[in-house]
Amino acid sequence: MAATYSFAQQQPENINVLPMFGKVEKTEAQQLRDQKFLSSCDASFTTRTEASNFFVERGWEYLNEGQTDTAIYRFNLAWLLNPDNSDTYWAFGLITNAQGKPQDAIGFFEKALALKPNNSMMQADLASCYVNLYQQKPKKKTIKTALSYLDKAIATDSQNAFAYYTMAQAKYLTGDYNDAWTYLHKGRELNMTMLDYSQVIKLTEKMPDPQGFFKTGDVPTETE
Repeated sequence: MAATYSFAQQQPENINVLPMFGKVEKTEAQQLRDQKFLSSCDASFTTRTEASNFFVERGWEYLNEGQTDTAIYRFNLAWLLNPDNSDTYWAFGLITNAQGKPQDAIGFFEKALALKPNNSMMQADLASCYVNLYQQKPKKKTIKTALSYLDKAIATDSQNAFAYYTMAQAKYLTGDYNDAWTYLHKGRELNMTMLDYSQVIKLTEKMPDPQGFFKTGDVPTETE
């Protein structure tokens, strides 16, 4: 069943490049365009679910190429075809969080998880939003929520390197540097390519690496 949303009254200039078309009430001309698009997809695909997944894949491709606006439009089309496609909300959450709007991103991830509650990556991405929100407005409840979602993400998939790295970041923010090192190393052992050296630098400034893997002076700086 499709969810219901509260729509704004005034349209921005280009709703195509805003998640869920900016959540605005569309004009008659825009609604007619939507109907033509849906009819075209009905003629080209077996189901709208199949068509939605097709546009999600195109959206990921454009997002990986750095073409964010084009990606959002493809995700919007996927959402139009199937409002219950969890990947559309996941994508909207990732993009919105990357734009520095974690509070807005949280809502998208919550919608995604309502449809796929046991997705470890979605849980970790939602936790990342709370970590970012905590850095904007430090509140104990916010970081506790982040830690809770990270516990769930790791319990769901113990091989989720991103969850460990994000947990390390959350532990750093709470001042638990020993645990931060523990989780950072768990992430490193699973996927070294995801390692954020700026996080290592900040952590070494607070506490030397207990494992001795990273030594002061050996960690590359951003200019190196």
